[in-house]
Amino acid sequence: MTVQFQAELSSVSPLVTISQSEIAAWLRCPRQWYLKYYLGTVPESEPVTGNMQLGGRVHTALEGWYGYGLDPLAVIVLLYEIELQAHPDDTKELRAEQDLATAMVEGYVEWAAAEGIDAESTVVATETDMQIPMPGRPVILRARLDAVRQLRDGGLVWDDYKTSDSFAAAETLQLNPQFRFYSLMQRLAAPEGPPVLGGRVVTLRRVKRTSKSKPPYYARDEFRFNEDVLEAEWRRVSQVVGEILAARQALDDAAARGVSLDELNMIQQSVLRPNLMPQDCSWRCPFSKGLCPMMDDGSNWPLALAQSGRWRQDDPYSYYRNDDLSNVRSRLASQ
Repeated sequence: MTVQFQAELSSVSPLVTISQSEIAAWLRCPRQWYLKYYLGTVPESEPVTGNMQLGGRVHTALEGWYGYGLDPLAVIVLLYEIELQAHPDDTKELRAEQDLATAMVEGYVEWAAAEGIDAESTVVATETDMQIPMPGRPVILRARLDAVRQLRDGGLVWDDYKTSDSFAAAETLQLNPQFRFYSLMQRLAAPEGPPVLGGRVVTLRRVKRTSKSKPPYYARDEFRFNEDVLEAEWRRVSQVVGEILAARQALDDAAARGVSLDELNMIQQSVLRPNLMPQDCSWRCPFSKGLCPMMDDGSNWPLALAQSGRWRQDDPYSYYRNDDLSNVRSRLASQ
């Protein structure tokens, strides 16, 4: 009974999907990886508004514009109408966020036209689910690219859209593991093809562009990685993937034996030890308040997972299939 929640997801398919987000979770905190990616634990209810939700809606508006020629402001309106209908008690917060999203997207369209940032390329795909077999491993490396562009010379680059309070992240693009991982996947997809061309990060600041705010509000920064960097990234990814596969095997073996809670705790407190960073954990990890402490204080945390009503099980990659834009497109077509 104590390991029922864990045992229900004990089987591993011959091919395991691993993304940069999963790698980051493993490196940040093996316990968080265990709960999210092995057990598939997600909060029963998600916040209706916030930086993540705002970023997702702005992404959808830009996807509709670049991928389907939709009016991005009309997409914003419909996205918030859907949320307002589903969450009437959050009307005030949703309206405030909608005002911000509208200002950001409206300004971005104006800025992109004035700067001509799209003049030298054509969007050939949006929200692409890129899956590449990993040589020598029973693994599919996976990434979701915001937009893939074809340059006039035929080369491909991709755009990644970010919403942020500042442009500080652009200063360390060459160290960003997400973009190194994306570039490595491009190289694996076409090992004999042209050099990896990299991509561009387009940042939209979370400001309304009022008289009191100070520009710039938007920026585009390019990044490229040479073959040496890609070789280093391959070594990093290979090592971490090996660690993740070993952890999965240990958990599968434990589930097959029907281990007790004490034995399960021995595994999750050692091999899957938490990386405790109080200031970081409190805002980054949904498990930090309640569940994570229970996994160390002798509580029956698997029972709490199954019966508290705070958590549910889901595919950690379900967001790759999330297609809010389909609903928006259908509604716009019917108007």
